[in-house]
Amino acid sequence: MKRTTYVLIAFALAIFLGPADVLGQSLLSLEVSRGGSTLELEEVIKILEVGFQAIYPQKRHRIEVKTVHGYERIGLPAGVISCDILLSEQARRGGAISVLLIFRTNGREVGKTRVNARVDIYTDVIVSAHYMGKHHEVQAKDVQWVSRSLSLLPQDYLGEMKEVVGKRVTIAVNRGEVLRAGIVEEPPLLRKGDRVKVLVENHHIKITTIGEVREEGRRGDRIRLVNLSSRKEVSGRIIDEHTVRVDF
Repeated sequence: MKRTTYVLIAFALAIFLGPADVLGQSLLSLEVSRGGSTLELEEVIKILEVGFQAIYPQKRHRIEVKTVHGYERIGLPAGVISCDILLSEQARRGGAISVLLIFRTNGREVGKTRVNARVDIYTDVIVSAHYMGKHHEVQAKDVQWVSRSLSLLPQDYLGEMKEVVGKRVTIAVNRGEVLRAGIVEEPPLLRKGDRVKVLVENHHIKITTIGEVREEGRRGDRIRLVNLSSRKEVSGRIIDEHTVRVDF
């Protein structure tokens, strides 16, 4: 088979009216310069590789087309033709997929075939380096990078270290478990028993005293605390790690 080249034209969500199996799917268009007369396996693999590389251009993603079956070796004209790849949102994550390839010349359809394939998309994700108990505050030493198949990952997996370090886990996490948005949160800025400056002010007066926190909270949260001067319980909003403003 003569050398075939592929050029990415466009990537968009197919929202136009058309056949039922097109609506709501993703549309990826490639320009193919080919010399053969029949669609060969090598061409199908390359089309899928180029297509998925366009969806995941970051270097941390690695595309592997492992098996291709169920496609028809249709006849296609030599020269420059376009290829539209129609795939579902689920198929974009790889795994066992089914896509429709539509070939056109000057906008006229010259052939199409449905392809079933196994496409593995590997990406770097953050996992726990060891067991972490509930409410453990994550440090850089607690996590590590590993490569995992995208099709096996939860939708809310975390792929940036800044999304993890300095946060705390909301549940116990086992060694090797993928960290995801649903199990990490900002740690409280103040905890029960902390001593803080209690600020009471309006347009005319400003009073400060010392208070003891009765419940944990983050910046902007309203919490209960005890005014150590009057021994009365009050509520206020956390300003920073040293200050709570009480309504007056």
